[in-house]
Amino acid sequence: MKLFIIALIVLGVCIEDTFGKNSFGVVNKFRWTTKLSVRCWSGNDKFQPLILMNGQEKHWRFDDAFFHETIFKCELKHGKHFMHFREFVAYTSKWNDSLKNRSNATWLAAEKGLYKIWEHRSPEFMYYWI
Repeated sequence: MKLFIIALIVLGVCIEDTFGKNSFGVVNKFRWTTKLSVRCWSGNDKFQPLILMNGQEKHWRFDDAFFHETIFKCELKHGKHFMHFREFVAYTSKWNDSLKNRSNATWLAAEKGLYKIWEHRSPEFMYYWI
């Protein structure tokens, strides 16, 4: 019986680490047919580059690092030959008051630039395209 309880505890810890506590996402909110190139990475992870069409979105889940700050950066590109771009910090554990909180941010890419939705609030304009 003791081994069964220990196995359940270990399984619970593994499942929590698999799904992650925090997340961020990118949404293509352009009004016209526009491909959005998305490339995101951190010090420990490099996500596969992808293309989002109008209305498509991609979200990633992860845990904050325990001994150092977690920072995810993204580079978004659009336009003819993807000439308009912006590199930015998509997530940092500094935004998280406690490692126990589930923090998330969603980034909307639109004609004017990038908007951030944080904890289900209204979109806030953050960056112009370069």
